[in-house]
Amino acid sequence: MKNSLFALLLFSTNLYSAADEPHPIIDSNYISKYSYNIENMDLDELRNTQKALKNHLNKTIINKSGRIGVNTKKNIEKKLLDALLKYDDVRIQITKVIDEIIVEYEVNSEIRNILISFKETFKNIIKDNRPLVKNLRDYKAYDFRLGSAYLAMMSAFHETEESKKFYSRLVKDKKIKTTSIGKYNADLQSAQININIVKREMEKLSEISDIQAVLANIEKEISGRN
Repeated sequence: MKNSLFALLLFSTNLYSAADEPHPIIDSNYISKYSYNIENMDLDELRNTQKALKNHLNKTIINKSGRIGVNTKKNIEKKLLDALLKYDDVRIQITKVIDEIIVEYEVNSEIRNILISFKETFKNIIKDNRPLVKNLRDYKAYDFRLGSAYLAMMSAFHETEESKKFYSRLVKDKKIKTTSIGKYNADLQSAQININIVKREMEKLSEISDIQAVLANIEKEISGRN
């Protein structure tokens, strides 16, 4: 994900504006933890590894209540989409926050024109694309359009010294919850929590699939030697 000052302002967790890059939430960033040179292991090593992996697999899929705690990929993807849409419900409030910022900061005409222009851009993207989101692929396309618009606004804020000063003030005030931008930032962070929980579930499912694939290879190797 390309770094940007504007990402730090509003979307340090969820900005997506590069179609050729993995989505930070939707695309898995799981890296296999279980790599073995099976062909060069003797039978004792294979059986010991098999036993260890099965024990770890059982611990991984059993939750704190002692029950099997694994969702299907389809269910987790639905949970993630629901969490992302709830996050987006907060994110799209930027159109209202812009109005609040104009009043709160008593911006000059230059800043006001930038804000109003991008407010209309956001509204159009939301109106034309949000109703079409039915799955994670749809959300990814929608997220790309919205993220691109945010980066375009960030660029606009860096065209003049006056707009740069205004931008710097927003960056500072995002930590102050009594400001419009600060409350908005806090609401975004709160909405992000559930996304992170579901993301961890997705990575857990990836790990389980990884272990199962390795176990299948080990079992095949053991069978081939008997």
